[in-house]
Amino acid sequence: MVWLTSLVVCPQTAAAAQKGKRPPAPPFAVLFPPEGAWLVTLPAAPARPAVRDGVRVIVPLSSGNLVALNWDSGATVWSVPLRATTAPVAAGGLVYVGAGDTLQALDAATGTSLWTGHVAGTLEVLAVSANRLLAVGAGFAHAFDAALGQELWARALPPAGDTTGLAASATTLYAAHGDGRVIALAIADGRELWVRPIDGRPSPPLLVGDSLYVGSTGNRFYSLDTRNGQPRWTWRTGGDVTGAAADAKAVYYTSLDAVVRAVNPGNGHQRWKRDLGTRFSVGPIALDGTVLVTGLSILWALEPLTAFPWGFLELPGELSGTPLVSDVLTPRRVAMVVVLKDGRAWGFRAFALQFNEAAPQALAALPGQPLLRERLPAPPVTAPSETGR
Repeated sequence: MVWLTSLVVCPQTAAAAQKGKRPPAPPFAVLFPPEGAWLVTLPAAPARPAVRDGVRVIVPLSSGNLVALNWDSGATVWSVPLRATTAPVAAGGLVYVGAGDTLQALDAATGTSLWTGHVAGTLEVLAVSANRLLAVGAGFAHAFDAALGQELWARALPPAGDTTGLAASATTLYAAHGDGRVIALAIADGRELWVRPIDGRPSPPLLVGDSLYVGSTGNRFYSLDTRNGQPRWTWRTGGDVTGAAADAKAVYYTSLDAVVRAVNPGNGHQRWKRDLGTRFSVGPIALDGTVLVTGLSILWALEPLTAFPWGFLELPGELSGTPLVSDVLTPRRVAMVVVLKDGRAWGFRAFALQFNEAAPQALAALPGQPLLRERLPAPPVTAPSETGR
């Protein structure tokens, strides 16, 4: 009887215990559906993708200005004349941006210029590694002291077309160029470590540990060994790869066949794929518990393990770059900012964290059905007895 009872009771107890230990929903799973917090129209269309600097959004405009917006309200914090040729990079309270052959370092809070540097050509892409600012263009690479602006080294590169993206570790800079070459340079002195040609124009590289992931317009996705540039694996895709992101369990990448894929980092074996019916001009963003995928005018939030859609957001125009997302979700605070190519910028909050409940109101009357006052019947009148007279 004890044995039979254990067969019946123990599974139920185990199931109840397992249910009680179920982890809470990941934080960014509640990012969708988003709720609009503010909407502003910029003085001009964006010229390059925007960047987030803590409490500000920095946007280069086609009019030749660099504008900073308040993250929580969308109000203009400062605006300076600067015709950017690179997307801005924010780090350590500074904003770095290339304007032709001039490199500018601005105070992120005020827009004041702190130092300038000059390079051998038109700047295309910037990156920051520790205390060094790395600037790359067609045929050159420079390294500057990020705080003081002192040039540390300069190196001429073979003409390799435009620079499609950079990735940097503490010791190595990886640059992808439009002619299909991926180049690794030592950050200490700029010497060339290796060069790896790939088929087609490469997407922006993604550095994860000792692997460098890069796609191409040759419909392939590569994992390169960061030590020597040798391919660890490569897989064919259904369209040109536009970008990649990763978390602790998978690598996610998008391509122009309207499909987002999740693969194993070690061997590239596909875990899942999902056709979202829109073209992806930029790569995905891997958040805690969510993969944010950017289409031309729509955003999708997918569950990382199964690609289950948490939700989507349709926008009335084409996006410029990727959405800017806060590091953590805070109730009633702006969690995401998107900039459209027509110059509109939107700030969004997580609707689930708004707690939009009506405030308690004073009761005009007590609830329930009113009751009439109950009257007791009059006591009966008795005649006096003869005995008592």
